[in-house]
Amino acid sequence: MNTQKFRNAFALPALIVVGMLGNLAPARAQPIVLQHPVGSWLYTVTIPVDDNPAHNIVFQGVETYMLGGGYIETDQLSFSPTLGLSTPSHGSWASTGGSDFLMTYLNFTFDSTGTAQGKGMVRQTATIGKDKKSYSGSGDFSYFDPTGKVVLAGTFTVTATRIEVQAPAASTAATQLAEQLENLRGLRGLKR
Repeated sequence: MNTQKFRNAFALPALIVVGMLGNLAPARAQPIVLQHPVGSWLYTVTIPVDDNPAHNIVFQGVETYMLGGGYIETDQLSFSPTLGLSTPSHGSWASTGGSDFLMTYLNFTFDSTGTAQGKGMVRQTATIGKDKKSYSGSGDFSYFDPTGKVVLAGTFTVTATRIEVQAPAASTAATQLAEQLENLRGLRGLKR
């Protein structure tokens, strides 16, 4: 058998096999698409008081959703001398499918003297944005006195932005830092 006929007899089957197997190069890792809230967020809550948006209560907080469903939070209302004090909030979250999730948390409340006033509970439903760096949602809250009676309840809307890792700014020259520290001491009334 001549060499050319031998090559031709195996060329077509070899091309078919390569075509069926496809590219044998190793697969490359695909970026993870976050469909869950795991991570830390800066959020803004709006509580409507009446029909006038100028009367709404608006405040911010930071929260962390953990793998396994754990949740912790603290906000600007936690240390309000007029509204009372509260512990950091602890709770749970669960995916409800796709980019949607539920969250519930509790905290303990105290008056300005530290006397226990009861507890608060917040329940929320939210949807992670297409950018995976934001979410929006709504929910309800209730505050209970020490006997378990509801003393305040309402609804809210929430928007949040994922807290992303950032590289530190360029280092500050030592003389500028010394000036800043001196200014800070002056503001706080500290002596050198």
